[in-house]
Amino acid sequence: MHATSLQGFQLIDNLYNTFNPYAPLPAGDAAYVNCEEVRGDSDILMDLGNQIKRSQHNGCYLYSGHRGAGKSIELLRLQGHLTKEGCRVV
Repeated sequence: MHATSLQGFQLIDNLYNTFNPYAPLPAGDAAYVNCEEVRGDSDILMDLGNQIKRSQHNGCYLYSGHRGAGKSIELLRLQGHLTKEGCRVV
């Protein structure tokens, strides 16, 4: 195998081990990438966040998506946003 091939494999190994796909990013993490445009959805903070803040009734919401689509990250962002707005998130 050539040295450049080994370097390429090492780069892939390093990238793979740098990012943990099983641990969502905390709210406000600098590594967050906004993917609304390519996912075709809107900002969860504006849509669902405003519904929760404005409602006078308790609610139960289903937030779904494909595996690895960023559901946990978006929910952590929503939790941080609602907490800052004075909501109690359980």
